[in-house]
Parts: sequence; C-alpha cells; structure tokens
Amino acid sequence: MRLDDDEYKKLCEWSTAANRTMNDYIRELLSDSQPIAFPPIEYQEVLRELRKIGINLNQLASKAHTLGFVDEREYKTDSDRLWRVVAELSLQMSRGGVKFGNNKDMGC
Repeated sequence: MRLDDDEYKKLCEWSTAANRTMNDYIRELLSDSQPIAFPPIEYQEVLRELRKIGINLNQLASKAHTLGFVDEREYKTDSDRLWRVVAELSLQMSRGGVKFGNNKDMGC
C-alpha cells in the first residue's frame, strides 16, 4: 500500500493515539472495528479532581443533613473548584481534545 506524506502523517497520528502499530491499526479498520484513542494523561487527573470534589460535596450534604444547615464557606469553595475544573475541561474540548481523525476522514 502506498501513501502520500499527508496520508502517512494521519495514519501515524491515528495509530499512535489508538496505542497501536500502523499495521495493527489498519488491520482493525479492515476487520470493521473502530480503533479508539486512549485518553490523555490529563484525563486521569481531571477524573481524580472531580472525584475529590464529589466526595467533598457529599460530605457537605451529609453534614448539612445532620446539622440542619449548610456550611456556606465550604460549599462555595468546593463549588468554585468544581466550576474551575469544568471550565478547564470545556476549554480543552473546545480546542479539539484528542485528535486522531474522524469517521469521515477515515473513509468510514
């Protein structure tokens, strides 16, 4: 199979993003599978941060239920943290997130 420079570059990017060799990537495409990109390392960091925030908010809800009131300062701190993470995630996604091609580009 022959590829021009642009096609070869795309194949390299897509196979790397899917954590496959170019040969394995092409074999998956030919077997009607859709190779997927592995999420970047930052994805795990975002998930960890969201879990921490979720745990904090659950603890605040439990405390509020027990005491009959919400600690507004703690709630504001955690909700601000949550919105900062969501804003950063939205920014990353608006910049394209992980790019390895799309169905149209792959001829699918």
